[in-house]
Amino acid sequence: MGKIVHLIVGILVAVCLAMPCVVFGAGFIEPMDRPAVRAKNPAGAVLIDVTLAGSRIVAVGERGIITYSDDSGNTWKQANVPTSVTLTAVCFPNPDNGWAVGHAGIVLNSTDAGETWTLKLDGVVAAEMIYDSAKSEADKKGPEDNAAQTQLYNAQLFVDDGPDKPFLDIHFKNEREGFIIGAYGLIFRTQDAGNTWQPWLDRTENEGMLNLYAIHASGDMCYIAGEQGLFLISTDGGSLFKRVDTPYIGTFFDIITASSGEILLVGLLGNAYWSTDQGATFNKAQVSGEVSFSSAICLDDGTMVFSNQGGVILKSNDNGRTITTVPDAPRLAPISSIIRINKDTLMTVGYGGAIPVKLSAEDMQGKGVQR
Repeated sequence: MGKIVHLIVGILVAVCLAMPCVVFGAGFIEPMDRPAVRAKNPAGAVLIDVTLAGSRIVAVGERGIITYSDDSGNTWKQANVPTSVTLTAVCFPNPDNGWAVGHAGIVLNSTDAGETWTLKLDGVVAAEMIYDSAKSEADKKGPEDNAAQTQLYNAQLFVDDGPDKPFLDIHFKNEREGFIIGAYGLIFRTQDAGNTWQPWLDRTENEGMLNLYAIHASGDMCYIAGEQGLFLISTDGGSLFKRVDTPYIGTFFDIITASSGEILLVGLLGNAYWSTDQGATFNKAQVSGEVSFSSAICLDDGTMVFSNQGGVILKSNDNGRTITTVPDAPRLAPISSIIRINKDTLMTVGYGGAIPVKLSAEDMQGKGVQR
C-alpha cells in the first residue's frame, strides 16, 4: 500500500490554507484530539488509502475522514472517527475488524466493519514506548555500548519532538499479529490484536532512521520499502528485518509479490525493480513514463496493476518486467491507492476522492486483489 510524500505534503498545505487564521484561542483543540470533520460528500475528500472489509469499500484520508460504501461506490457514508488528523493507511484482517493509521502517530481500530473507530495509540505514547525500550536496553548494556547509547539519544528526540511523525502503512498477518510503520524508521509490532504494541526499531536494520513507506507479506516473508533505496526483508514472519542492497538510491513507495514469489518494488519517477531471488539481484523494469508510482496490486491471475501521481493506471502481464499504460483507463487527478472491487472495476482514491474505473475484460483478467 504506497503512500506518496508529495500527496501528503499537498494535503498538509491544503489543510493549513483552509484553517481559520486564529487558532490559538482558549477554545483551540489539537487535531489529534478533535473528531473528524463532517463532510457533505466524504467520498469527494482527498483520500489516501482504500481497502475492502468483506464486500464493503473503506477509504481514509484528510482531516480524519473515513468513508465506506456497500454498493460498489455508488453511495457513501462517513464513519465516526475521534481524530481529525490526516489518515494514511487502512487494512482489515477480517470483514469486521479494521485498523487505520495516520499523522501524529495515530492508530485507530474498528470492530463494526469501519462504521465507528476508537483510538488505540498516539504519537505521545508511541514516543514514550520507544524511549522506555531504549532506556531498558541502554541500562542493560551499560554506558560503554555506543549503539545502545545512540538508540537512547534518538529515542529522547522522539519524546522531545512530540507527536509530529506520521505512521504511513499497516499490515496485519491475521487478527492478532500486525505491524505499523512510518517516518524516521518508526515501526511497532502487536501480537495481541492491538491491545499492546512493542517498538521494533532495534529489530530493524535501519541505522539512518529512514522513512518506511510500505509493508507487504507473503507467507513467512515480510518486506518493507522506504526512502534512499531502503529495502528490508524478514524471513521469520517479522521477528527480524535485515537490509538488502538495491541498485536504486531513490524512494520506493510500494511492494508486491507474484504467486511465484518474485518481488517488485516501485517508486519515484517511474522507477521499478524486480527480483527472482529474494533481493540477491535486481533488474530494472521497462516502464511507460517517468511519473512516480503511488500504489500497486496483483490480481489472482498474476496481472499487476499500478497507479501513479499523474493519475494514470498501468499494468504488467509479465511479473513487472514491462509496465505499460492501460489504454482504456481515464486520466484522473493524482491517485494515491487502488483496489479491485469487482470483475471489471477498480476503485481509485486520491486528490479526486473515490473514483471507480471500469476497464475492458482484456485489461481486467483475474478475480481478486492481493494486498
